[in-house]
This record gives sequence, C-alpha cells and structure tokens, in this order.
Amino acid sequence: MTRSNHDKGIGGPLEDPVPEFGPEPSLADRGSPKGKARRILGSTPVITSMVVLLLVAIAALSWYAEQWKKKLVVNRVVVSGTTLVSAQRIERHLQDFKGRNLDGIRIDEIRRALSSEPYIREMQPSKELNGILRIRITERHPAALAVNGESRLIIDTEGALLPDEGISARFHRLTPVYGVSGNPYPSNGVRRMRADEQRLLVEILNAFAGSSHARLLLSEIHLSPNNESWFTVSGSPIRFILGNDGNFKEKLKKFEIFWQKVVAKKGFDCYEAVDLRFQDRVFAREPEAPVEPAAPSTPGVPPSVQPNPR
Repeated sequence: MTRSNHDKGIGGPLEDPVPEFGPEPSLADRGSPKGKARRILGSTPVITSMVVLLLVAIAALSWYAEQWKKKLVVNRVVVSGTTLVSAQRIERHLQDFKGRNLDGIRIDEIRRALSSEPYIREMQPSKELNGILRIRITERHPAALAVNGESRLIIDTEGALLPDEGISARFHRLTPVYGVSGNPYPSNGVRRMRADEQRLLVEILNAFAGSSHARLLLSEIHLSPNNESWFTVSGSPIRFILGNDGNFKEKLKKFEIFWQKVVAKKGFDCYEAVDLRFQDRVFAREPEAPVEPAAPSTPGVPPSVQPNPR
C-alpha cells in the first residue's frame, strides 16, 4: 500500500536543517570586564600598544620621581603648637637634620632628638616636597605645683612631674600641693606621681573646679595618708580636713556654708581645724590658748613681788 502525501509529512522533516556555528556566547560573558577586554584587545591591536606604552611611561615617571626624592634635602625646619617651650629651642634640637635627605629621615630619629624636652607630650612630624621638615607639637598642661622644701615641680593633668623652668610664673594661679612623694620609676624618662596620689589629687582639683566659692579661696592642698588630707584658704590658718575617701564635692559645699555662716562672722583664725569628713556634720576645733609661764620668784620673796633690778 502506498502512503498518501499527507501521511508522508507526518514524522518527516518539516524544514531545512539549520547550520551549526558553535555555542552562542552567554549574556554574562558579553557584559563581563574580561569579555570586553578580549574583544577590545583582540579587535584593536593599536589599543594594546597604547596600553603598553602608557605602562612604560608610568614606570619611567615613577623612576624619575624616586630619583628626585633621593636628591631632595631638608632646607628648613618649621615647629608649631609650642607655648611653654619656644619654637626656636625646638628648632635648635633639629639643626642636624638640615641638609639631610628628606626621604631618609625617620620619625624615631626626631623623637630621640626631642626626648630631652619633658613638656612635649606628642609630636607629629611631616615631610613636605618643598624641603620642609614640619613638627607639630602637643604640650603638657600644668595643673598644680608640687612643693617639697625648696623644690618646685609642675604637675600636669596626667600626673607627670616636670621642672619649673619659669613655667609657674606664666600662669595666673597654680595651687601648691604638699605631700607628693612621686614614683621612683620614671616612665619614658618623665617622673610621675604615684597612681594613688594622682587619683586623689585629680578628684580634689575637679571638686574645687566645680565649686562656686571654694575655688576662689583655695590656697594650698596637703596630701596626707590615713584619710587626713586637708587644705587651707587665703588669709586663714585653719586646716579644713577633706580626707582621702572621696565625696569631695559635698564636703566643699559644707565648707562653703560653714565659711559664710561661721568663719566669716567669728574671724578667720577662730578655729585650729575644721573636719568635713562626717556626713551632715562639721566638727570644729578651737585653738588651744597659750599658757603663759609664771615669772621666776626670788627665795623668801612672795611670788607677786619681784625685786627691782640693779
């Protein structure tokens, strides 16, 4: 039996076969940087040559810049941020750096050159391409004056003990502090207060700084062990005992009330000591009255009668 034309079409090829040209590139490959680079470099050899020339030019410029830096020397030292130590004094320490290769100077060398200046807390050296070595100084901040006999040392805000090279005279008022023992082991070449004394002094100074009246009267601070630290005020010999156990703001409030209501009326020398360590109470001790010694008497003569000198 012969098939009909309709039957022949069933299951047979309906169209001519499509020629195969290989797999079509994916969309991800078309948009990727690597794909773009392959298309550019593969289609345009001129661009490849330009890229190579550009890389060579950059390398050449880097080499010339390196050679130029090796020939650049320090021709000037500039110091900023100094108030306690003169900039000229700092520059004298750095004179040996002039004429040296700028790129060869290391920060550790600069720190060693300025290590003898105790008032320098931090330094930020920078090297500029015009041959300037610039040093930005951060100084220590004086907070009080440690007194021990004839010795005078500046106490900074971090407890460092610094030589008083005319520094105290430049400040309006630095409170003298007695009883500072000091740490026998210097840190980075700088002598410091003992940690416990530093904490105590910082708390007391902060309390005075936050007071409205006591800070204007403060004359001296005496650090003492066994919870017996005390202070005096201007024009009065009275010892006001604060102790060492904190809560100094409340104690100074009691001092201000006692000063205005009692001392200001009775007199600045009416008491020998005023104890502020007790809660809600103030204990005052009057000075002992001096006992006048009895006049020597002559044997056989009543004590009330003294012989006339000849």
